[in-house]
Amino acid sequence: MSFLENLKMAFSSIAANKMRSLLTMLGIIIGISAVITITTLGTTLRATVKGALDSLGTNLFYVYLQEKNMDNYYDSYDIETTPEDLITMSMLEELIAKYPDEIRIAEENPIGSGTLRNTEKKDIPVNIVGAYDGTLDYNGCKILAGRNITMEDVTRKKYTCVVSHIFVKQYFKNGENPVGHVISINMENGAAYEFTIVGVYRYNTLVNGAGPNGTDEMKTPIYIPNTIALQLQGNYYFDGFWGIPLTFNVKYDANDVKAHIKDFFDEKYASNKNFMVSINSAMDELKTIDMVINVITIIVSVIAAISLIVGGVGVMNIMLVSVTERTREIGVRKALGAKKRAIKRQFVTEAIIICLIGGIIGILIGLLNGEIIGLVANMIIKSEPSYSEILGNVTIQPSFGAIIISLIFSMLTGVFFGLYPASKAAKMNPIDALRYD
Repeated sequence: MSFLENLKMAFSSIAANKMRSLLTMLGIIIGISAVITITTLGTTLRATVKGALDSLGTNLFYVYLQEKNMDNYYDSYDIETTPEDLITMSMLEELIAKYPDEIRIAEENPIGSGTLRNTEKKDIPVNIVGAYDGTLDYNGCKILAGRNITMEDVTRKKYTCVVSHIFVKQYFKNGENPVGHVISINMENGAAYEFTIVGVYRYNTLVNGAGPNGTDEMKTPIYIPNTIALQLQGNYYFDGFWGIPLTFNVKYDANDVKAHIKDFFDEKYASNKNFMVSINSAMDELKTIDMVINVITIIVSVIAAISLIVGGVGVMNIMLVSVTERTREIGVRKALGAKKRAIKRQFVTEAIIICLIGGIIGILIGLLNGEIIGLVANMIIKSEPSYSEILGNVTIQPSFGAIIISLIFSMLTGVFFGLYPASKAAKMNPIDALRYD
């Protein structure tokens, strides 16, 4: 008997017992749909988290002191640091001079609040933050107009500033271009200082928080060169960091940049008996999150796949019933010369078709579940503007690998659980089968 004839007989048998076949498939459908739903959610969650971290910036490093005898970052420090142990600004300047296009300092130095009076004579509250050329990147703030704070602004102590797009709406009520305007900030101590706006950044509500009363009353940071911030604090020179954030130019490979930083500080701290410099990166955190999502997805998928065993047992049970019901048919075929392997192939094909149809239905239901969950997730995200700004729309991303594996697994389930009933049918004595009533 040809393969096509086996297929025709399998579909004919399934069509003759529609309800029984559907109930037989139910375990397969539930197992496959659960696996597809879970893997789809895992893939989507991984992509959403990566997108959120990308919007915050993944080109981030945190360089910090660590005792040489410590095993990890979370151990307690036994040795007190001295000024000679700290990471100095001169070290950082040397590092940047060595890799001028790669690395930027991202330290920030909040120095207090201030107010400005807009064209409507209304006071606008702001936070004043000392910054370097990498600070805005570290905070996930993108430049919308003009430019960023530069190291030239820092070293030459220029009275420049970068303001948020929310501040622009608050202060410039007539729609003026803010770049180039001079603003006067009244500090908490009563002193007033003038700064020239050189850039506008998009305020990141996920990092910096949202105001309780909407954008009109939000207090957003105004970034100024940190050397000016130190002067306003009364600290004209500060040269020691226990730890400091750095960003890097994304056109360079993160691993290469990390190696450059590591080699540089290893050389600087080679003679230090107590401390060395370690580096944490945002990419490391992303890899950790990705690994956790993968592990959870695999574990839950395996648990869900257990229902496939139940479904397989159901297939075996129904196939045994089918063999019993079709005993006379088997006897007739064997009497007409059908070989054992032909009988076995017929019933195995039928079991495979049942499991394959169940697997396809399960995949479709799993994909539908993913879309429904995606719609619900987007509704929740849109209800919270701070989440919507960072996460955007959640796009469901099915795992095509999981779909293919599910189809193969469905077929293998049919083979495995259909083999025993098929073997039983093939071993029947044709005379006994013809006598069966």
